Amino acid sequence: MGEGVPARLGQLFGTVGFGKAIPAKLVEAKDGRAVVRLEVVEAVQNIGGTLHGGAIATLVDDAGTCAIVTADRENRPGVTTDLNVSYFSPAPGGSFVVAEARVLKIGRTLAFVTVDIKREKDGVLVAQGRMTKFQG
Repeated sequence: MGEGVPARLGQLFGTVGFGKAIPAKLVEAKDGRAVVRLEVVEAVQNIGGTLHGGAIATLVDDAGTCAIVTADRENRPGVTTDLNVSYFSPAPGGSFVVAEARVLKIGRTLAFVTVDIKREKDGVLVAQGRMTKFQG
């Protein structure tokens, strides 16, 4: 990642708060888009040995926030007001997933983002999330 906001996001990603529990890596963040990569290690698996729904929701929140920060005039992360996730396919333990976030709209007070989470190996859609953030 380059300098400025994307570089700062890369330094902070996964180092504060709940984000430390999810071993994801920020691959790219610029122009209202962000890409996050995660290995489905035991810490993020459910009892069936696949990627846990809570870890998926965290990816939606984290990747979506990074995308919003790069699109906002003041680089504000905002506060999540709404987050929903649709689950489609499993991601087995030992595999990798990629979360691709894209800002749909950003205004003075609200930002909207969509996040597709796909299995890296075959591109199958694991889940899709949408989030709204208050940019107060």
